[in-house]
Amino acid sequence: MIISAPFREHNPRLRAVGTIIALGLALLLVALWRVQVTHGEHYDNKQEAQSLRRIRIPAARGEIVDRNGVVLANNRPSYDIAIYLDRFSKKVDVVRAVQTRLSALGAELGMDPMLKDDVVRAHYEERRPLPLPVWRDLRPESVAAFAERASTLPGADLIVMPVRQYPQGSLAAHLLGYVNKTQDGDNEDIDNFYYYQPDSVGQQGVEKACDEYLRGSPGGRTIRVTPAGTVANDLGEKQAEHGGRVTLTIDVRLQRIVEDALAATKLPAGKELRGAAVVLDVRTGEVLALASVPSFDPNIFNPATPAPTIEAVMNNPSSPMLNRAIGGRYPPGSTFKPITLLAGLESGAISPQDTVVCTGSIQIGNWPRPFRCSNHSGHGPIDAYNAIAESCDVWFYKEGLKTGPEAITRMAGEFGLGQPTGFDVGHEQWGFVPTPAWKWARHREKWLDGNTAQLSIGQSFLLVTPMQMACVAATFANRGTCLHPYVVKQIQASNGQVVHEGQPDVRGHLSANPEQLEVVRRAMLGAVHDPRGTAGRAAVKGLSIAGKTGTAEYDTKRGRLNCGWFIGFAPYDQPQVAVAILIEDAVSGGQTAAPVAGKIFAQMFGRSAEDKGVAELEVYAD
Repeated sequence: MIISAPFREHNPRLRAVGTIIALGLALLLVALWRVQVTHGEHYDNKQEAQSLRRIRIPAARGEIVDRNGVVLANNRPSYDIAIYLDRFSKKVDVVRAVQTRLSALGAELGMDPMLKDDVVRAHYEERRPLPLPVWRDLRPESVAAFAERASTLPGADLIVMPVRQYPQGSLAAHLLGYVNKTQDGDNEDIDNFYYYQPDSVGQQGVEKACDEYLRGSPGGRTIRVTPAGTVANDLGEKQAEHGGRVTLTIDVRLQRIVEDALAATKLPAGKELRGAAVVLDVRTGEVLALASVPSFDPNIFNPATPAPTIEAVMNNPSSPMLNRAIGGRYPPGSTFKPITLLAGLESGAISPQDTVVCTGSIQIGNWPRPFRCSNHSGHGPIDAYNAIAESCDVWFYKEGLKTGPEAITRMAGEFGLGQPTGFDVGHEQWGFVPTPAWKWARHREKWLDGNTAQLSIGQSFLLVTPMQMACVAATFANRGTCLHPYVVKQIQASNGQVVHEGQPDVRGHLSANPEQLEVVRRAMLGAVHDPRGTAGRAAVKGLSIAGKTGTAEYDTKRGRLNCGWFIGFAPYDQPQVAVAILIEDAVSGGQTAAPVAGKIFAQMFGRSAEDKGVAELEVYAD
């Protein structure tokens, strides 16, 4: 049926429908205008942002060198074989396809694939455009084998990554420390990158203490990816800026002398060598050498090292990762006697002429057993000078009681014992100096005369580190001036600007006067050079050395052991260096530690081992 024209023209329903359609078309046109014209640039940018990926490129770490510029830590190229997971289709089981490809690749190169399924899956889901390393740090022959077959190995490539290396091997390992990769970065930094490749981070020693200067500034790379997650093209790259240069105070030649001397320590059969040595420049506080044994090779801490190898070092019961020079606490034994003597002289309680008859032991109060001397037969009549030189315990028992614990502990504090030395690298133990107040607070027991007697000879609850005792020797060398030890000589930023310069820093001065100090120093000279001195095995012909040996009992998981000590300085009149040697499970300080010091002094000052005039000496226990 045909609708008549008048009906069409005057039908309100058709007019309403027409109006609605017209409004809808108008709104559609307005919306299209907004999307395509007004907001077109916004949506283009949003689409562009969704297809762009920023990749963080870590910076190569800076060098660490000794005082003469000898390289101790730098970077070397590691040649790795990697696969690109973005070349695998989503339509296949990627993990199975990757493992099949790796098995074939490994068979071609004669290497077993090492990737776990969960590693492949996580990388495919989170880092698909980035290469996934499969074999790291390849030998030259493996690199050559891959290069010959590269054209027949789709999806695989050879990439070069910087790896931290320590050209001197285990030399100064406890000072240098080591690095590893961390997955934790600055939150703001992580938010700025779609793919975050972490830095190598210092975990110990100088690597940790100077990490912010050694790291450098990361670079970046921007890529465009397809909706499938594959790389469409590379849009540009900002080069990373390498880290700064750290110069240390140590001397590689001297460091090797110290480590070799420690390694040659003579111990009874079946004993394992554990100990430490520190050499300081007494004029500045610079650490010239620092060693701890057993040691480790920091080169093992790289991604190519199997995990069991690293775990074996970290879990070794001998604790090779422990820096015993600053992290080991030991009773100082008779090396503490010079402090006791100086405390007595400074307080006025004793004089250099005070003479005691040593019969080999002494009874003190109601102590359950006699206090014995290191010389069980007794020294006979002995004064202050010979009490130090021959290490007479009985003299120090009696004179220590006259001096009193307050004066002794106060003098120990002036030398810096019981507190950190201020060494600028690593976490150092404080040691411990006991007092009557501490004993009452801790044990609810009174301080007894027996405690004072033990404290006087460096036993009791007293604990020190080898670094602290090296500082004690340096303070005697400097005639009462205490310096902070330091090892970081200079730090340069990547642009060459010096941002840190190590300087001598005086920690304090002893309250004793020069005459009192000279009494103790002269007695320490006798300990090395007098015929009956306990430190005779440290003597070097033609070199005046002042020193003191010590042997102290201490409890360990291996039972009750002796630790052997030597501390000293040379030359006597115009001192240059101070030395502290600590050997765990030693025979005695005189027999075990003093010879190590003698070797160090002899080579440091250009003497041959044959110049040491100690072969016929009778060295008493200390």
